[in-house]
Amino acid sequence: METGEIIAVAAILLAIFALMWQINAQRGRLEDKIDRQGDRLEAEIKDVGQRVTDSELEQARLNGVNSVLTGQTHTHEDR
Repeated sequence: METGEIIAVAAILLAIFALMWQINAQRGRLEDKIDRQGDRLEAEIKDVGQRVTDSELEQARLNGVNSVLTGQTHTHEDR
């Protein structure tokens, strides 16, 4: 092999190594981004579940108040 061919092969190997390193770094960043997005979505799902629970509790409270008021209204009408 001549010197030019050796330099060309070395340059190609170096370029391949650089591309592999860049791909690996990009993969790491994407994995981190996916993990952060997953954490955010889990928090959102939990928050939505809590809001539903709060709404259900408020509805149950209102139903209780209405049942008491309805009972009092019938009592006053009977007098």
